[in-house]
Amino acid sequence: MPLPAPELPIGRWCAAALLICGGRYLMQLRDDKPGIFLPNHWALFGGAIDPGEDAAEAMRRELFEELEFRPREVTAFTEMAIVLPSDPPRRDRLSFFTVSINEHELAAMVQHEGADKRLFTPKALARETRVAPWDLAAVLMHARGTAMFGAPYLARPIVATT
Repeated sequence: MPLPAPELPIGRWCAAALLICGGRYLMQLRDDKPGIFLPNHWALFGGAIDPGEDAAEAMRRELFEELEFRPREVTAFTEMAIVLPSDPPRRDRLSFFTVSINEHELAAMVQHEGADKRLFTPKALARETRVAPWDLAAVLMHARGTAMFGAPYLARPIVATT
């Protein structure tokens, strides 16, 4: 099946958080329910951006809805556009943010969505067989950032212009 042209309109715009605690990334085990996208897969916390919201506002809202967590700071990290090979194909825009958390904040989180949550090192997450591939890519980009983008990369978030 040929890939659609890049002009395919955005079908869904989502925000996702790389919640980082001591070099590990907090992931959500998605519910194992029929009809949801990627059931029983590890994924970052986040969700769809509502009309009238920007990505950072959506990120803060999603973290409160899913974890009862209000982050001190939400920092733009990167964006991706992916084309899902569904029928018909769908192009999604994904905005990723970094959020530093500590053990106290982690312990206070109350999870309202998903079957579980767990901290992973990037290496352990890459060994999992059921991980949202775009979330894994974002975690690995962040974890390997200095090697990939040079030492100053943490000081300058990468944000797409589309």
